[in-house]
Amino acid sequence: MNKMQRNFIIGDNWVYYKIYTGKKTADTILIEIINPIATLLIEEKVIDKWFFIRYGDPEHHLRIRFHCLDKNNIGGVMNKFLPRFTELLNEDIIWKIQSDTYKRELERYGENTMEFSETLFFHDSLLTVSILDIIGSEDEELRWLFALKTVDNLLNNFGYSLDKKLNLFEQLKNGFGQEFGIDKNVNKQIDLKYRNYRYQIDSLLNLNNNSKSEFFKIIEILDHFNTNIRPVVDKILDYNNSNLLMPDLNNLLISYIHMSMVRLFKSKNRLHELVIYDFLYRYYKSSTARKAYLKQQNS
Repeated sequence: MNKMQRNFIIGDNWVYYKIYTGKKTADTILIEIINPIATLLIEEKVIDKWFFIRYGDPEHHLRIRFHCLDKNNIGGVMNKFLPRFTELLNEDIIWKIQSDTYKRELERYGENTMEFSETLFFHDSLLTVSILDIIGSEDEELRWLFALKTVDNLLNNFGYSLDKKLNLFEQLKNGFGQEFGIDKNVNKQIDLKYRNYRYQIDSLLNLNNNSKSEFFKIIEILDHFNTNIRPVVDKILDYNNSNLLMPDLNNLLISYIHMSMVRLFKSKNRLHELVIYDFLYRYYKSSTARKAYLKQQNS
């Protein structure tokens, strides 16, 4: 078995750009430039996948990686983006672009599942861009509401029961609570916000193909996402069922969820994660109690 390649330098199959731009303009660049050109490159069979994350080092930038089917075609990727990048630089919309070495986090995602993870990142990037296009640049409320839905949807794809979801998010909530030093006052504020949005949260998380809702558009794009990731999810679950998954499924999903949140939120990502994980824990806890009550009533 060939050893999984860790590093991809300039000229290798992965083209890696760091695009330095503002937090708000990053969304526009993703929607109007990166995604359309990447879609064209896929249609032309120059690349087969791409994905992005937001980052600060400390300057805010997008980290975007394109996987070329043939390393001889990397010039095709660069040539497609060159005119638009030049235009954005001249208009001071972006102020710097760098090419860099892509270093796979093999310990985090596992050698067996690294390529599957990259495919999942690709589809999650497409999902995120679709969500950004729906919500526009100003509606931050929809951004975090949709974050709840996408996380729950991912867990559903991996066959997580309500009990497993609750246990996972109890772990995440407690971990983030310790990181931020959550006290009673902060917990009270989070609780108040959850109560204020409880109806919207319940409505969105229970939304399905049979629902009539203002949020129906997200169900369409989630259905598309679910169909596309199914083969990858099945392969990851096969490794899990054969005890060949390293890291374990919980930790792998925690990493997937974290990266999804990094894509969706423009800034203060850890703080957003704190709230998202706390809200999901509260939702799963109340759903568990409701399920137990109904079971008791019907017995």
